[in-house]
Amino acid sequence: MKITEIKMTKKGRYALFCGEEFLFSVDESTFADFGLHRDMELSDADLEQLRKSSEYRKALNKGFTLLGVRDHSEYELYTKLLKNFDEHTSAQAVARIRELGYLDDGEFARRYTDELLRKGKSAGEIRRRLSEKRISRETAEEILSDLETDERPLIAGLIEGKYAAKLREPNGRQKVYAALLRRGFRSSDVSAALRKFEVEDIEYTEE
Repeated sequence: MKITEIKMTKKGRYALFCGEEFLFSVDESTFADFGLHRDMELSDADLEQLRKSSEYRKALNKGFTLLGVRDHSEYELYTKLLKNFDEHTSAQAVARIRELGYLDDGEFARRYTDELLRKGKSAGEIRRRLSEKRISRETAEEILSDLETDERPLIAGLIEGKYAAKLREPNGRQKVYAALLRRGFRSSDVSAALRKFEVEDIEYTEE
């Protein structure tokens, strides 16, 4: 097969044609690496290798663009790349980005855990969120083992802030109790924090 025409696209890629048939486009690096030019003869194997190389570079650029928006775990980045690329190309791009030092599930998990803690998430909720992002159990447990094991101060802060008004509604205690359990807190800690708040609230009201 002969490349009969090469056109520059609006996105800065090189569109390859054989006669009137558009083959595909390649990035500048792939274009230079393969020494492409008009009237160049390519076998089917050459074309397939060229296409794969171009797709890989495109996936690599897409991966860096996604990481420029926010942190991702390896699994997150891989699944997002799968929307536009095949499994092999996506995995190859993720492996290269990790090799270059731009992907580290351990560091990602620590930053993500800190973010969830600032939002008042429990250790149970954080564990679930990390699992969803395919952070290994060993990594998750190592990070969570460094956290404060007594979550009652965190629960108390949520009750005094987010849930104080709701506690005074009809069936408010049950609603708040259920809401805190859904956030992943232990029932014994929730009950203890609610009792303490109710006692303090009564004392404050009597004053």
